[in-house]
Order: sequence, then C-alpha cells, then structure tokens
Amino acid sequence: MDRQEWLKPLLTDASALKREAAKRRKPFKEVSVAKSDAAEYIDQGWVVVRELKRKTVLRREWPHEERLENRTWLLFYLLGYPEVSSGRNFKIRIERKGADPLWKQIDVFAKDDETVIVAECKSCDQVTRRSLQKDIEEFSSLRGPIADAIRKHYGRDPKLRIIWLFVTSNIVWSKPDRERAAGARINIVTERELRYYLQIADHLKSAARYQFLAEFLKDQRIPAMDGVRVPAVRGKLGGRTFYSFVSTPRQMLKIAFVNHRSLNDPEGAPTYQRLVSRTRLRQISKFLQEGGYFPTNILVNFRQRCRFEQMASDDETGVAFGHLYLPSKYRSAWVIDGQHRLYGYAPLSDRELAQNIMVVAFENLDQTQEANLFVTINHEQKSVPRTLLDDLEGELKWGSDRPAERIGAISARLIGLMNGDIGEALYGRVTQQGIPATEKTCLTVPELKTGLRRSGLVGSSILKGKEYSPGPLSDTADSDTLDRARQVLNGYLDQIAASNRGLWEMGRQGLLCTNTAMQAHFQLLASVIAHMEKATGLAARELEPLELLAEIEDYIDPITSWLQGASQADMVANFKVPFGSGGPPEYYYRLCHMIQQSYPDFEPDGLAKWVESRSEERIAEADRQIKELNILVQKFIFDRFKEVYGPEGSAYWDQGVTDKEIRARAYKKSLDDEGDDRLPLEHYLDFIEYKKIIETRNHWPLFKGVFDIPEPGQKGLSKNLKWMERINELRRIPAHPTDQRSYKVEDFDYLDYMYGELTARIAAFENGDGDNVVSLS
Repeated sequence: MDRQEWLKPLLTDASALKREAAKRRKPFKEVSVAKSDAAEYIDQGWVVVRELKRKTVLRREWPHEERLENRTWLLFYLLGYPEVSSGRNFKIRIERKGADPLWKQIDVFAKDDETVIVAECKSCDQVTRRSLQKDIEEFSSLRGPIADAIRKHYGRDPKLRIIWLFVTSNIVWSKPDRERAAGARINIVTERELRYYLQIADHLKSAARYQFLAEFLKDQRIPAMDGVRVPAVRGKLGGRTFYSFVSTPRQMLKIAFVNHRSLNDPEGAPTYQRLVSRTRLRQISKFLQEGGYFPTNILVNFRQRCRFEQMASDDETGVAFGHLYLPSKYRSAWVIDGQHRLYGYAPLSDRELAQNIMVVAFENLDQTQEANLFVTINHEQKSVPRTLLDDLEGELKWGSDRPAERIGAISARLIGLMNGDIGEALYGRVTQQGIPATEKTCLTVPELKTGLRRSGLVGSSILKGKEYSPGPLSDTADSDTLDRARQVLNGYLDQIAASNRGLWEMGRQGLLCTNTAMQAHFQLLASVIAHMEKATGLAARELEPLELLAEIEDYIDPITSWLQGASQADMVANFKVPFGSGGPPEYYYRLCHMIQQSYPDFEPDGLAKWVESRSEERIAEADRQIKELNILVQKFIFDRFKEVYGPEGSAYWDQGVTDKEIRARAYKKSLDDEGDDRLPLEHYLDFIEYKKIIETRNHWPLFKGVFDIPEPGQKGLSKNLKWMERINELRRIPAHPTDQRSYKVEDFDYLDYMYGELTARIAAFENGDGDNVVSLS
C-alpha cells in the first residue's frame, strides 16, 4: 500500500512549512473572493481589507477553535519538526478487525527522527466547566490504530516514540477527567503550558525541542546516549558527590532540563530559573561562532546515580579519576547555572556542537538544594531580576522563624496558587519571569505581596519585627493559612470580577484587575472584615471561609452593584489614580468612600482625613480645569480663524467675530488696559461669547468636530453646545466665591468628563484625526 494513503496531507518542504506558518501566525483569517460574493461574506462578519480588479480580500478573526489549533501547530513548527500536518483536514487511516477502514481527522500532527506528536485540540469561547469524558475515551480508543498507521507509514526502524496530547483553552478540567487522561497516558496541555512552550520555542527555536521532550518523555531512554562516557574527576564538595568533566553541547542538550519558574511544575517545586533571554542568547551564539569559549563550568544536577569507572585516585584529597557514563534519559541533568551558555550553542552548526564544554555535576540533590545553589550563585548578579528572587521567597523562606519572611513566604506561595487556580479570578493574571506582560496578564508577584503584607490578612509583624501576629485569614499552621486565605480571596475576587466581566477581562485598561486595584482590594477586605467583627461581635478566624464571605457580602454590595453598571469611562473617572506608591491608598479610600455612602459607620483608619484632604484637592483641581477649559476654547477658536483668514492684521478678528455687540463689548473692555498692557481683542471675550461665535452658521463647520459634545447620558442634538452654558455657570464659583456658592459632587464628575472630552478631541485634531472639522477656505 502506498505510504501516502496512511497519513495525509503532510508538509515536508521547508518553504511550504514557512508559508503555512506565516498564515497561521496572523491574528486574522484572510480570503480572496469574487467581488460578486463579497456581500455574503460581509454579512457573516468578514471585513474588507482591499479591493482588487476582480477580487475582494476580506478577513476576520480566527474562531477560537482554529486559533488554538494554529498556536499548537506553530509550536511544533518553531520546535523545528520537519514534518507537520497541513491545514485542518489532516487525516490518518484507521483499520480495525471486522470493520471498514475509516479516516480519523487529527488536529495537529508532527514528526522528527525520534518522536511523533498527535494532538487533539478542544476550546471554548469563554472559561467553561465542561466534561471531556467522551472525548478522552474516543481519543484513547483510537491510540492503538493510530499508532499502527504511523508505523505502517514510517516503518518500525527507528522506533518512534508517540506523544499523545490533549490541548485545551478556556476549559476547566475536572479531577475525574484529569485522572482519565492520566490513565490513558494522554498528556494535558492547557493554555498556560502552551503559552510557556511557545515562549521557549520562540526563544530557543529547535533547541527548545529538548526541553519540550523532557517534559513528556521524562525517564525514557535516549538511544543516541546509550554508552556515552567522558573522562571525569569525582570528589566531595559540601558533603555532596560531584563530577567534573568535559562534554559537548550536543550531548548535554539531549539530557538537559531547565526548571523554569513560568511552568511551575508541581513535581519540580521549588522552580527557580528565569526564562532564557533572547537578546543574551543571540549575543552568546555570535560570540561562540566567532571562536569564543567559556572557561567556566556549567553546573547541573544528575537526577540519578551515574556509573563511574575509577582508574586512579588520590587518597589525600579523596578525588578519583576515571570515566563517567552520562545519563541516557530525557530530563536527567537539571541545569542549575549556565543555561544561556549551554543553549547558546543550540542554533549553531555541527562544528560548534562538537566543541568541548566544562561541566560540574552534583548527584541527587533535591529541588530546594538546587534552588539554594542557584540563589547563592546569582543573588548578587544583576542578571537575576529582583522579581525572580521575590517569587522564590515562597519556596525558600517557608517555615521561617522571622515573621517578615514567614508572611512573605505565605504571600508568595498564595499568589502562585491563585494564579494557577483554573476558573478563578486571578487565573493566569500574574506575569511569569521572562514572559512579557500583556494588557490582561499584568499583575506582578512583588506588588501583590506588598498588598498582602500591608493588609495584614495573613498576619503582621509586631514588636519591632520580632513577633508574628495572625491575621483574619490565618489558621493554626501556615499550610492551613494558605488554604484558608486561598478560599476567601478567590471567593472575594470572584465576586468583584463577576460584577463586571468586561472590565475584568480588559486588564490594565479596565482598571479593575491591576496591581493597584488588587492592593486596594486586599486592604479593603481587611477593613471590611474588621468592621464586620466590630458590628457583629464575631471573630473572623473562627468562621469557615464560606461563612466569612457570607458575613461580609452585604458590606461589599455597594461596590459590586456600582460595578455592574460601570463603563470604562466610569472607571477612569472614579478609579484612575496616580502612578506609584500613592496609587493603591488612593484607590482604597475611594472604595471605602463608596461603602460609607451606604454604611455611614464604616470608618477605617485614615478615611476621614482622606475625605477632608480630597475635597480641598478636588476644589483646586476643578478650579484649574475651568481655567484651562477657558484657555483651550479661546486658543482653538482663534488659531482656526488665523488658519482660515490669515494671522496678520485684524482680518481673523473682523471675519471671525461678526456679532457687533460682542465686538463692541470686547473693545470697551480693552480700553481698561493702556499701552503695552493692551492685548488683542480676543482676550477680552467672556466664555459664553465663545459659544455664540462657534454656533454661527458660517463657522459651525469649522468647530463641530471639536466642540460638538453631547451632555453625559443625553442623546445628541444638531448642535451640542449646552456644556458651554454649564461651564460658564461653574466659572462663577472660583470667580465669585461665597459661603453659599460651592461645587457639588456631580460638578466634579461633569468637569472631569468635559475636560477629558475636549482635550482628547483637540489632541485628535492636532494629530490629523479631526475628520469632522472642515475648512471654510
């Protein structure tokens, strides 16, 4: 039977793979159709990109299921697999006894000299709890026939290892489904792991294949490494056995594994390495290509005892000389220090891969000892970001006798757990070292730790840092505190997120799920719990997590109710706070003030003082906004007149200000100034007179795009200039202050809105985006 009848269609040509990758990288799916058919596509949500002579090119975002398949396909392309499935119709011929042959569609297939990838992709548009039992059972039942077809297509020599993957996005895996997949030896890859693998593949290209294979083929034999031995020295260092030897990058890359923070493998905790720096890797590769070398050791830990054939020894030092047989299994040499030096060889030629590198290997260190070695080597070096060491605190300082370290460790580990709680509010929202932040994944461990420390939720340090004082979410043991705090904080933040899912999903832009907002909400939760205890006489620590959440639910209702109807503009108006250390307290007090409107006896420390100081600052801000609005309006009007009628002489005034009464009043006011103090006549107009100038029939087209601003919440009119009348009324407050004339709360919001609208419109016009402003010339 022809080989192609078992698997089809496959891409094996490098240029064809490159073209397919270019198509799948795009965030949009593009099609070219006859012009007569374009309307049908537009009705289905496609958008026109360009018009050709006979064709129309359209595009639309990939559906979520295709988007997942594209990302999975790109992973194996980036990993350098030379054979990858083509399109969405790749099929494998299935033959079973007593049944007609059938073709099984496979989402993603990839093959190299040693391994085959068979991947099934499942996704949902929104995070969903979904049973995958039927899908897992079907996939599992076809493993044997699929494996047979692969062997018939490629032959039985060499023996290919098949990796079965179930790749999902926005699906919350149940425990039974995870157990079913594990029982069928199907590997689960969620969007979190996929993001990690894509990141290292983008950094390391084909070299990342070793890291990927180490995850799924750990402890399996690598035929090419059987019997590989190197001359080595064996000795003791710190009571631990070590080997010093010379190997090659080709050998070490096959067995190496880097325990990255971003994957946070539960079996590998504590994870300590940051992701490889792409820039640094390129620099190292160039250095090596130009003949450079590193006279320093790569430090690894062999996860198994190694065979050592002793040839000689030195009794005085306890050092032995002989041959070391390198491990022959995937993921057997964990890189503690030197990942950049090792992976710098990955993209180079066979000549560089055969060069000598120096290695020191310990044997059977546990993960904590590895992490401590890493920190000991790197903590003073600038190359290790402070955020990584902050993240490690949850592992290395766990159980510390020092209260500050104890709280930091609980907080760091708590953040890590919540970031991995699928389906919960903070799932996937905390940035990982080495992976760039996004608008949505924008929270950081150091900032969240700061918020938890300040809130005292999991305890505080008292008596000059010598004693630990439990917080409202603390339990008898730190591990119990972790579990209790995790339940309460997930429950609390779920209520906040559910109040306005749109804002929450916007991340930074929504101002609801940011470092500043989280710090404020941690502090607010602590204050609400304290108020509840005082009002009810209950002790928070004696309540079960769900009982505690039920007790505080009414107190946070003013916030969740407000959020339900809030827009992004509302969030900007109410919760856009200064950047820096002053932001979280300001955000926190604004939340407190919102609760206080419904619960007047809610008075956490500092709120009364904040209300008092805020009112003074807000008045000053309102005065400034009114003054600047006046300046902005006047300057824009007469800059436009000068553009149309010319800047010289009085032509721009004569032709721009046609109302005789306005001209006469301005001239009369100018007579109060003499000589050099007298200004151009436009500087003697009142604000309400600007409105009359703007709305003149001949001039309205000049100004409509900037000044045509509907009132908040009102439908637009043919000329929306009522706001200028309101601003003119508000100008009297700073101009003629009395004890009976002052700003109302709604005045502050109105000024914020109008000031923001006008400055944005003027900026857009100056940037050439004022499409609605037309010229009279």
